[in-house]
Amino acid sequence: MKALITGGSGGIGKSVCTFFKNKGIDVINPTRNELNLSNPNEIKNYLNSIDDLHIIINNAGINNLTSINNTMLEELKNTFNVNFFSPYLITSYFLDKFREQNYGRIINISSVLGSYSKKYRSTYSSSKAALHSFTKSVVSETEGFNILTNTISPGYILTNLTTKNNTPDALSRIINTIPIKKLGESKEIAKWAYNLTIENDYINGQEIIIDGGLTCTI
Repeated sequence: MKALITGGSGGIGKSVCTFFKNKGIDVINPTRNELNLSNPNEIKNYLNSIDDLHIIINNAGINNLTSINNTMLEELKNTFNVNFFSPYLITSYFLDKFREQNYGRIINISSVLGSYSKKYRSTYSSSKAALHSFTKSVVSETEGFNILTNTISPGYILTNLTTKNNTPDALSRIINTIPIKKLGESKEIAKWAYNLTIENDYINGQEIIIDGGLTCTI
């Protein structure tokens, strides 16, 4: 089995790569220099170098805090390029190959902020909401080819991105809103990514929310 995992240099992506490698999966984990997800032409050039593939995990994402009034068009485009358009391009590139081999597993890493939002997360939330809608669209267009596509939507996971966008006081307040009273760990996302690809033969088009119960209290 061979898996392409984007955004594998840190946080959730690094855990997913490590988990899959430890399970004997051949992992393609391009660096930012190797695969510039903000540039559609570079994405296509990179994908041309991959001969065979069975699993796609679209994990890379950016989450820059901007208000609706102050969001520049370039920032909006960059967020959507990385969070939505790159998964779209990568997935569409391999769909015919997955159909030919009658096998494919696709995971889109979204966020609970794709279902609800908060201050300064308009571009991020919008891009992640689009990503899950894309998941459902892929399911509708791959009927009968043994291709399973699902979304994993983490809540607050202890990563550099989470600590960058939240002060210690803000994190403390967030933890108090989570029923389990702690931040999630990236290894939980990795285990679900493995379950939904290697061990899954039927779950399709679903959004798996991993948030410690946060969205039950909103």
